[in-house]
Amino acid sequence: MDKQKRNLLTSNELTFLLFSFVIGSGVVKLPNVLVETAGQDAWISVIIALVYPIYVVFIASYIINKHPKENILSLTKKYFGSLLGSLLNFVFMLQFLLLTVAIISDFIILMKTYIVDFLTPLKIGIVAVSLAAYAAHKGLKVLAKTSALISYIFIGILLLAISALQYGSILNIQPVFGSGLMNILKTTKTTAYSYYGWEALLLFHPFVEDTKSIKKAALKAVALCGAVYVWIVFITIFYLGIDIIPKSYWSFIMVFESINIPIINNFRYIFMFVWIMLALRLMANYYFAFAFNLSNFTKIDIKKICILIYPVILYLSLKLTDRILRVKIFDFAMVPFIIFNLIFFTVTGLLISIKYKC
Repeated sequence: MDKQKRNLLTSNELTFLLFSFVIGSGVVKLPNVLVETAGQDAWISVIIALVYPIYVVFIASYIINKHPKENILSLTKKYFGSLLGSLLNFVFMLQFLLLTVAIISDFIILMKTYIVDFLTPLKIGIVAVSLAAYAAHKGLKVLAKTSALISYIFIGILLLAISALQYGSILNIQPVFGSGLMNILKTTKTTAYSYYGWEALLLFHPFVEDTKSIKKAALKAVALCGAVYVWIVFITIFYLGIDIIPKSYWSFIMVFESINIPIINNFRYIFMFVWIMLALRLMANYYFAFAFNLSNFTKIDIKKICILIYPVILYLSLKLTDRILRVKIFDFAMVPFIIFNLIFFTVTGLLISIKYKC
């Protein structure tokens, strides 16, 4: 009993686990994606898009309040029936598969470009997937503790970007709302994908020690993620301007060129090291989430699943290093997945509400 209790997550671990499902390797190119449409107002789109995670957290909190010991995979079969419930769970699981391979493929590309250009994508992929599989094999508690530690380091490094304020220009973010309200709202849809990851709350809430603290812990994670994303997009625009940002695939990395510490020759390499830890953490979390879903679907032990899915994850990750293919897949799949989640969670919440009123 004591061992089982020790494996439960604290509210702080839940906060940083959720934070780690959202904030990952994609932060370095987020400004590039958003300024294409929203220009200097991209940071406003990030704020508006917070509606998505806030809604997910509130509807999830309602579901959790009624079923604190059952996750979404169990509830779908209870409220939708075995056949439809299994189909919904399968679609839900596919999202984690797509995100897992996309994150790993992004890692392969950036490592190949900036750090180990002498290695083939296959060798980088083998190392990345092996580390993700090993960490996932260790279980949720270890992932939560690791997520918290790396998040503290990342936030500390992120704050150092304040130095870019003295080198940027206020003109780079003006005129405010100059890109037009419609362009800001269009970009909000794109930003919603960057906030993907809150769905994990309905997977892992039964493993939280104090279920009454879940809503507060999740909202803290939302606030933290929102602050990080707004800061990253804002400071990148402020420092570089919307004309320079598109010329670098990972524009946020360039912000760290403004940091001058006498004993460190180039602070950008320090950030790259932290970015690697961030990416590995994200890969491990999504690898575990996909394995967790698949284990529930197949009834095979999750540790065996972590090993069995290894070659599939590696193969698909290498395929998605083709940027054109990845863009096509994401344009086709991610918005429908987000809409699916909103409808899925809302209908589940309504069915629960109807049951408890009857």
